[in-house]
Amino acid sequence: MKQASWQHLRRTVVGGLVGLAIVLVISGVLLKYEPVVYRQLAVPGGTAAGAGVPAGGGDDAEALARRAVTKVAAWHASISRPGGWETALRDDEVNAWLAVDLPQNHPGWLPTGVTQPRIAFLPQHAVLGARVGRGPFTAVVSLDFEILLRDVNHLAVVLEQAHLGALPLPRAPILRELSRRISRMGLVTDLRRLDGRLVLMVYIPSTHDAGATSYWLESLAIGAGELLIAGETRSTSGILPTLKPPSS
Repeated sequence: MKQASWQHLRRTVVGGLVGLAIVLVISGVLLKYEPVVYRQLAVPGGTAAGAGVPAGGGDDAEALARRAVTKVAAWHASISRPGGWETALRDDEVNAWLAVDLPQNHPGWLPTGVTQPRIAFLPQHAVLGARVGRGPFTAVVSLDFEILLRDVNHLAVVLEQAHLGALPLPRAPILRELSRRISRMGLVTDLRRLDGRLVLMVYIPSTHDAGATSYWLESLAIGAGELLIAGETRSTSGILPTLKPPSS
C-alpha cells in the first residue's frame, strides 16, 4: 500500500474514532441532564427508591404523605354516597407519598428499573418525571402533559414534551401506550389530531354500581402546585341519560 493511501486510511479511521467519541460524550452529557422542575422537587426526606419530597414544604415527608392518604380516603368516601364532592391535592403531598409510602408499602407498583417518581402541577399541566435504568446507567424521563376537562367526564390530554435526559423522545408512541393502559382501566380513549397536535381523548363512563350509582367529574383545575377536582355522585333517581363520547 502506498504511503499516501496508508496515511489517508489512518486519518479516516482516527477521524471516525474521534467523531464517535465526541458523539458518545455529548450523548452521555445529554442523558445525564435533569430538568430543573425535577431537581427542585428533590430534597432530603424520602427513601433511596423514591426520594422526591418537594422543597418548600414546611412539614416533614411523612406528615405530607399522611395528609395525601387522608385526602384520598376522604374523597373516596365522599364519592361513595350521593351528593357533590371535591378534593384538592398539592404536588408536595403527592411527592411525599411517592417518596415515603410508595416504596415502603407498594414497592411492586413501579416497573422494574423505574425509581424516584415525581410530579409537578403547573397551570393546566402535570409534569411527570422518574429515573430509569440501574447503577451508573440511569437517566431522568420527563413528560409534560397538558390536561383539560372538555366536558363532563371528558378529558383531553396533550403530551407537549417528552425527554430522556435532554434528548427528545417520540411523543406519539408514548400517547398510544398511555391510551392502551387507560383503556385497560375501563375508560374509553381515542387519539385524534386537532389543530396540528395529537390529542388523547379520555371518556370516563358514568359508571354504575349494580345500576344504582353514577359518578360525574364536572370540574378539573390544575394550578401552580395544586390539583382540584369536583363532581357529583347520583343515585338512580338522579341519573341523567348516559353520556356518550363527543364526536369531536
